[in-house]
Amino acid sequence: MVTHKKSLRSRYVVAMLLLVAVTLVAVDKRAGGGGITGHIRNAVSDVVSPIQSATHDALAPVGNFLGGAVDYGALSKQNQQLRNQVAAMSVAAAQAAATEKAAAAVLKEQGLTFVGSIPTRTVQVIDRGSSNFASNLTVDKGTSQGVAVGEPVVAAGGLVGTIETAGARTSTVRLLSDPSFSVGLSLPGGNIGSASGQGLGRPLSVTVDTTSLKTPAVKVGDVLYTSGLSLETFPKGIPVGRVASVSAVPGSLEPHISLTPLVDVTQFSYLEVMLWSPP
Repeated sequence: MVTHKKSLRSRYVVAMLLLVAVTLVAVDKRAGGGGITGHIRNAVSDVVSPIQSATHDALAPVGNFLGGAVDYGALSKQNQQLRNQVAAMSVAAAQAAATEKAAAAVLKEQGLTFVGSIPTRTVQVIDRGSSNFASNLTVDKGTSQGVAVGEPVVAAGGLVGTIETAGARTSTVRLLSDPSFSVGLSLPGGNIGSASGQGLGRPLSVTVDTTSLKTPAVKVGDVLYTSGLSLETFPKGIPVGRVASVSAVPGSLEPHISLTPLVDVTQFSYLEVMLWSPP
């Protein structure tokens, strides 16, 4: 009971002090803020200030908690969004790696035995040029993945072309259909020659070395391979194309031979770069 009365008395005293402070402030405003009211106001302020400070200190954690709770909710939402984005990127990267691995396996199973022990790098076609007649394409690997200018590019079935330019992360492939492309060939009976591009969708033109021409002659349906001879820019044994036509040229020992490439590059999204350079 005594404690309760003391508590009531304390509250009464505080209330009276606050009332007096408000009254003096009002009077002081009218009096211009000087004189005794100023001294009294300062004295009351000295008494009330500790109470204000104590009240602020007591309520500050509550305010900080409420503000922090709002900020924490916003930060949690942002963090969750970032986690979702990172997870999506990880999934996409894993899917791309799995797709690339599967594509490499399919290519090798469908006819890449000719690469032998030469290491390869699977690349994805990311740009096929500006038209259907373009004789080059862009792939998604470059020097940072071991791809270099001059390396052969193949797919299931045979030769596609060669790396023409190589950046850090992308490379340009010059297709064997390009008119500037040439590759040495092994012909039946120990003959040799070369094939040159005539444009995308057109057969290759074969030139036979007549200085050492031997029999038997080339026949329609024969598959011709890279010769791999000294100074050639391709290793030996890569399938290049199938003989589409053979015709004699009057007054010439050299027949006219056309060769259909074994690989239709428009059907492939993934290719293999043979990490091989001429000796």
